[in-house]
Amino acid sequence: MNSAESRTLTLSVSSEQENKEKTVRAWIARKESVCPYAPGLARFVHLPHIDTLSMRHVQYFADELQRFYDARDNGKRVGRWMLMPEQEWTSHEEAHRYSERLFWLLNASYYFLINDARSVQKALNQSLPGYNRGYKGEILNPIVGHLPNPDKKIVPAKSLFYSALSPLYRSQQFYRYCPHSIIPLVYAAEFQDLKNRNPSVSERVAFEMACGGLYERFGDELCIDQDLLKNELPVWGLIIDRIAEVMRAKTQGLCSRSETVKGCPASNLSYFRLCNDHWVDSFYCKYSSHLNVLSDLLRQTGATPKQIISACFAGSGLYTLPDYL
Repeated sequence: MNSAESRTLTLSVSSEQENKEKTVRAWIARKESVCPYAPGLARFVHLPHIDTLSMRHVQYFADELQRFYDARDNGKRVGRWMLMPEQEWTSHEEAHRYSERLFWLLNASYYFLINDARSVQKALNQSLPGYNRGYKGEILNPIVGHLPNPDKKIVPAKSLFYSALSPLYRSQQFYRYCPHSIIPLVYAAEFQDLKNRNPSVSERVAFEMACGGLYERFGDELCIDQDLLKNELPVWGLIIDRIAEVMRAKTQGLCSRSETVKGCPASNLSYFRLCNDHWVDSFYCKYSSHLNVLSDLLRQTGATPKQIISACFAGSGLYTLPDYL
């Protein structure tokens, strides 16, 4: 390849990257419940080819991570880091594998910056403590850096919340849909700040996520009475929590009414997804007079109560693997 051809190829790649970035920026500007949910100043990084957990990649991300921590725009912190893979993902499984690979590299890079060699090695071995996995193996608490202290409710200043979005989802209303494959990171403290300052925003986002999960699973033509669903959704959540408590009590040999068997929403959802359908059916029959929306969706979809509730609470983690019928 001569110099003119090389320059043409470079310009073509640069133009493609700029177009992808503009598309994502425009999409974020039109959406309120983007994951992460608060559009703002963002640093876009177009990644090179990354296929291994190697120190070469750790050093690359450490340099980028330091640039992100230092990034300012007119004195204001740039709070979002948008990582765009070299190529679009071609399947949900590929997206999940890629996003987890970067997750461990980013954690290794974080500890590399603070000269914690032991934690760097644990990250490369995918054995850092404190990370929980869901029923499909997805990491449920995707934080890069030191994990928050659940007892003191302290979020470390430099910890980043991590998520992965893609255009592979069937519904653009699903909260992990994006026009291009992308991995956004946002300062984790911003989530706590948002919840404290404006809890109604968090509630609205959670409801939009629930609706998006239903559309992703059953199609955008699904008819949902959103006003009725807002009132009924807490009952669905109680069913998840109660089943999880019973299952957790059985595995631990405890009373199902004990405080010890109560868990966090993510772990409760994982237990719920592993339960037998007839457990959920029995709850539905018991409380059907309070479950008009669920009854209507059962008629529309032909699905089971467990399938509908699971879709509504699609879960979080590094990358949400869809569970289509």
